[in-house]
Amino acid sequence: MKNQNKSAINSRFIASSVSLGVIALMSLAAPAHAQEGDTTTSEQEQAQANFERNPIIVLGVTRQEENIQEVPTTITAFSGEDIVEQGIVQTADIATFTPGFNVRAAGNNPTAFNLSMRGQIQVDNIATLEPSVGTYIDDIYIGRAYGLNTNLLDIESVQVLKGPQGTLFGRNTSAGAVVIQTVQPQFDEVSGVVRGTYGRYDQREAEAVINLGFEHFAIRGSFFYGARDNYQTDVTTGDGYGEREVLNGRVRVSARPLENLTITASGEWFDSEINGPGRSNLFLNVGGADPAAAERAVMQRDRDFVGVSNVATFPGAPARGLFNEMETETYMLRADLETSFGEVNFITGYRNVEGANLIDLDGSAFPAHFTQGFQDLDQFSAELRATGSAFDDLIDFAVGATYFAESGNDQSRSSLFSSPNWSNFNGFIDNDSIGMYAQVSAHVTDRLTITGGARYSIDDKGVTVQSSVAPNNGDVVAVCLPTSFNFPPATFEDCARTRYDTFDNLSYTIGFDYQLTDDILFYAKHSRGYRSGVQQLRSLTLTDTTPAQPEINNEQEIGLKTEFWGGRAIFNIAGFHNRVSNAQRSPVFNVNGQSQTIIENAGTETWGVEADFSVEVADGFFLFASGSLIDPSYTNYDGFGVVGAAGMQQLVSVDKSDFPFVGIVEEQFTVGASYETDLGFGRLHLNATYAWQGEYNNADTRTDLFTANPVTTPGGLGLTQAQADQLEDALVTGSLGLLNARAALSFGYDDNYEIAVRGRNILGDREPLYTLLLGNVYVGSSFNDPATYGVTLTARF
Repeated sequence: MKNQNKSAINSRFIASSVSLGVIALMSLAAPAHAQEGDTTTSEQEQAQANFERNPIIVLGVTRQEENIQEVPTTITAFSGEDIVEQGIVQTADIATFTPGFNVRAAGNNPTAFNLSMRGQIQVDNIATLEPSVGTYIDDIYIGRAYGLNTNLLDIESVQVLKGPQGTLFGRNTSAGAVVIQTVQPQFDEVSGVVRGTYGRYDQREAEAVINLGFEHFAIRGSFFYGARDNYQTDVTTGDGYGEREVLNGRVRVSARPLENLTITASGEWFDSEINGPGRSNLFLNVGGADPAAAERAVMQRDRDFVGVSNVATFPGAPARGLFNEMETETYMLRADLETSFGEVNFITGYRNVEGANLIDLDGSAFPAHFTQGFQDLDQFSAELRATGSAFDDLIDFAVGATYFAESGNDQSRSSLFSSPNWSNFNGFIDNDSIGMYAQVSAHVTDRLTITGGARYSIDDKGVTVQSSVAPNNGDVVAVCLPTSFNFPPATFEDCARTRYDTFDNLSYTIGFDYQLTDDILFYAKHSRGYRSGVQQLRSLTLTDTTPAQPEINNEQEIGLKTEFWGGRAIFNIAGFHNRVSNAQRSPVFNVNGQSQTIIENAGTETWGVEADFSVEVADGFFLFASGSLIDPSYTNYDGFGVVGAAGMQQLVSVDKSDFPFVGIVEEQFTVGASYETDLGFGRLHLNATYAWQGEYNNADTRTDLFTANPVTTPGGLGLTQAQADQLEDALVTGSLGLLNARAALSFGYDDNYEIAVRGRNILGDREPLYTLLLGNVYVGSSFNDPATYGVTLTARF
């Protein structure tokens, strides 16, 4: 009852906050409208000049370019210049500066991440588990996050679209979408950039971009090399971890055989090697003892200390120790045809991901848990769409069809307590998806527009799971898992379990926007988003192989977008409410010494409000701020729990509707300032941004279960009260504040030379970004990067 009351109070608080904001801003509409005729020519010219100096062009509701202030949905956008100035280095950094959007580090691979938006999250990275926030790079949907958390190279813009995007972007965007556009080859232009950086931990980076453009042909190459030394230290041995080396390249060719036809082909290659990284232990329970207590005392004083078990204590573990390797290849071909009504686009692409790693999950010298992963995944996609206007521009439209295919395998092996018998999960996937969509915006009057659209999606999914025991992490199978499945196995193929499933859905959106004045836009909409169903990949009991059902999000959003002070200031606010059926959750269980992941379904409800503000206080001096507040709760959650004595444990159904959310940040804000001025001999650029997020929970369990008897209580951990208190602290990621700053001086002809100094996480705030609880045994965690700083030299031509 207490949680229900709190949820109701918070929901009313959010709704009241949105209402007050709407009323306050609507009260500004009348005087602004009354003074419309008194606006002087100079004020109008200033407003226009300001817009031309700082255009923010994004994808509109019919996937055509529009001014962000005229798009009736919540969008956070960054230009390529914004990315550099705000210290956005990797893809995951985008969320730090986007209200209502968060990134949780992937537990099985540091080049991947889990995205959270508006109360929805992908908790784990498994090849059968889809995201609720889709990622698109140059209009290509990226199905798996492996290799995505890398440096942003030669970027035109990044747009974060919040709320269901199922109509225009399709499946797996039930919470939103991240749209990344790289710079396209420029015709009739020869230009380039050379950039070098040196920073803390012997960071070395080199970036080069060259554009060779002619009248009907252009080629653009972008290349990045980055390396950094170890910054982590093993508490026991003094060995270093965290060293990394990254190589990324992209080549794009464009041809214009006809005046209205452009054909572009591109290839991108990414190669990453990381020494480790290591993890920190936050809790360890071995038969009531805590062999990591001394290590943990050192780790708590300095978050750059980690714990790593001797690899020799795990029979069959790679002798090289902890490592992470990831390679991706992405190829794209597109044709853009300008027509009398707008544009027709055909986009097709292929992506391959190959990765391997070894991780010490518990983060201590005690040999508790090693896991090794392998990925080899391929995807192919194609889309044909037409966008434009009709009936003398009375309607704007987008219509199209998509195809997506994916195949490959995702393998995980692990050993608990130095056992020579490694559990082996190897999943082979074979997926196909098609979608058809249409969306129309009808301009009923000069101020009123009504938008409606729908998409039908069909997903055919196949998975073959080989779960078994592999002695000494070798190529010989000892027994299939579950042991009742197949006796006696001769090969891993004898342990194969195969199933096929089909999921389909109709996603839609309906809404309107009304221009209260030339500077104030009001909008309201209802959207339905779809996240495809999930087949089990890492479960060990035949009864739980039933797939998790598709996640369906029904969301309502109302908002205001305003401009004032002659276009110098912008204030936007939006409130939303969603109810999600079959929200997908992926807890990790330890059943009789075998860890496994089972995808579950739940029902959720979330209320929230998001706002952003920016103002040009004086010429070249900008202040900006944004923030979000959400209140998520479960409406129902029938999941699993482990019960029984050791060796006789089993999974049983558990009502988890009063369990906490995992990885959901409820409060978040960003404030910052930028200044630019002409010094006569060059231009000075200053930028400082502070991003703060509140605490969040890292495990889907209640604190009262920490001391409950595991033999009789499902989910009980059987800890002492002292252990329970320690575990409660270990499972919460505290509030995190990141301060980034950059100062640059550009000089030379057309400011083509620049020297910049920058700092990231200047205050050195450190919190666990990923935390794993395995039963009542351990909590291992990885922390955000320490403070870094460096100098960058840039030459443009």
